[in-house]
Amino acid sequence: MRRLKLVLFRAAYNLPVTLGVQRGVFASHGLDLDIVYTRGSQMAVELLRTGERDLGVLSADDVVSEVEAHGSDLFIFMGLHGGILTLVARPEIHTLGDVAGRRLGVDDPASGFALVARRILQSAGVSRSAYETVPAGGHEHRARALLEGTIDVALLTPPFTLEAVRRGFTVLGRAREYLKAYQGSCGVTTRGWARANRSTLIAYIRAHRESLRWVLAPENRRDAVGHLARDFGLSPDDAGSTYATLVDPLDGLFPDLRVEAAGVQAVIDLRVEADLLAPGARPVERYLDRSYLEAAAAAFPSATQQGVVT
Repeated sequence: MRRLKLVLFRAAYNLPVTLGVQRGVFASHGLDLDIVYTRGSQMAVELLRTGERDLGVLSADDVVSEVEAHGSDLFIFMGLHGGILTLVARPEIHTLGDVAGRRLGVDDPASGFALVARRILQSAGVSRSAYETVPAGGHEHRARALLEGTIDVALLTPPFTLEAVRRGFTVLGRAREYLKAYQGSCGVTTRGWARANRSTLIAYIRAHRESLRWVLAPENRRDAVGHLARDFGLSPDDAGSTYATLVDPLDGLFPDLRVEAAGVQAVIDLRVEADLLAPGARPVERYLDRSYLEAAAAAFPSATQQGVVT
């Protein structure tokens, strides 16, 4: 049994991992997962960079940022979803324009989903200087800050959107309404670790894909919803709504773990737009390596051509 140290955000999209561990899927591939949860992207980056964690989850934007700003050897080896992001505001905020003069809570002001929030606000003519951008941590921490009033608006993922909406908070928009393609959360590690542990990484991808397929199968909905309810302390209705979001074919989990070329390019374009990256063509291969996903796909002949950048 190979011990594999993961760093994850506390989010429902980890369902294939947490339920896969419970069902013994990863163990059947010879993997013993040791999971810790991060407060934010910078903590996750540091744990991966120093080797304290073997692999984890970051947004594609975090990877682009680290590679460009610090020459990091972090790279994307698989994709999880295109964001599943909803911009939610306190009840007294009714429109995007009302965000002016308010506090936008983000993980990292110069990276990640902060740029998606800025794109949404910019579409309504709300400039970056019109509101305060406040570091508030990852999904769960941002949701808590929003509910407590420390911030006024934030991009959230399920199940954290549900309690806010139930309390009368305002849904200002969804990321997919403003970005045709976007590569959101991804499986990430360092190139050095991957080269030294190629078979382990491929085994992880295969196990993740097997568990993901089980999670997405309609006949397993009851067990998946029950796991979400227990993991996040949700009511049956909220757990069911969260599951429905995860299996949404337009905005849910990628069933083939694909990394979308157009989605990665959208990440790059947003950084250029925000003056965080100089204009110019950049090959997406700078931020990803498709070989591990391709090798893992060999275990699933019907999906051999899926999940790779084209």
